[in-house]
Amino acid sequence: MEKILIFVEMKDDKPRNASLELLSEGKRLREAGRFSVEAVVLGQIPAAATEIILPYVEKLVNIVDPVLDGYTAEGQALALASYAREISPKLVLAAATRMGRDFMPRVAVLLQAGVASDVTGANWLDNPITFIRPILGGKVLTEISFTAYPAVVTTRPKTFGITEPDLQRGEFMERKTNLAAGQARTKVLRIEEKAKGKVDLAEADIIVSGGHGMKAAENFALLEELAATLDGTVGATRSVVDAKWRDYEDQVGKSGKTVSPKLYVAVGVSGAIHHIMGMGTSKVVLAVNKDSNAPIFKYADYGIVGDLFEVVPALTEVFKKRLSK
Repeated sequence: MEKILIFVEMKDDKPRNASLELLSEGKRLREAGRFSVEAVVLGQIPAAATEIILPYVEKLVNIVDPVLDGYTAEGQALALASYAREISPKLVLAAATRMGRDFMPRVAVLLQAGVASDVTGANWLDNPITFIRPILGGKVLTEISFTAYPAVVTTRPKTFGITEPDLQRGEFMERKTNLAAGQARTKVLRIEEKAKGKVDLAEADIIVSGGHGMKAAENFALLEELAATLDGTVGATRSVVDAKWRDYEDQVGKSGKTVSPKLYVAVGVSGAIHHIMGMGTSKVVLAVNKDSNAPIFKYADYGIVGDLFEVVPALTEVFKKRLSK
């Protein structure tokens, strides 16, 4: 039986939701007799995270090495590609997070494999398997297939659902890399982390994004309150980040994060194509803009033409009453 190898990314000592989506899809394919499924974690894995992953797979391999103690694209790629060569999977899958986008193309180069990045669907029963990938800001969906294997695929967060794990647990194995001394030339000298607690945009179900129409950094307090009411998180356009009103971590778009929330509220966002490319696969889009001709309305399911400084507080109050907050 052909094999799938899933790279599991960790965050706060547990698997990212985007990785759990892939594990869930792998479990479904394994149960259907389509593939055998193996997961790999690079760097030390907490025992609690191991217990979360094992019910989804036949085997979980934890690869440890000093070079993996701090993230570098080079070290991750060398370790993952080396193991993939040993087990010869048909597909190497990872979530298209910032980390996945950073190092998985290197894995493809090392394996001399084709790569399909940021896919939003898969037709597993096709021969060959086809993957769906949006282009042109989500206006066009392309079908990608491979003529040779192994192949590397990264999937956009929120592409697959997370299912309940099995009672049966897979095999766990810890092993060291077979990297030669000095093979990885990149070294982590220092790590500076910002305060944790905010939901990652890529995994958020509800996002309230502000554009240049917010006029000033302090006005994002309106969006913070609306997002908190909806149990969502706040995003921003590139112009907002360039103006230093929000951190780069909040940027949605081609040069920021690609998101697929259940609800995307675009406030004071004009709808430039580079922003649309980052949120075009949102399930429902609500736009608020005083300009009835703003391009964002072409992509919105619902639109409100009006002064955002009047509309947003009104929306917040309505949602507070509806949600009893």
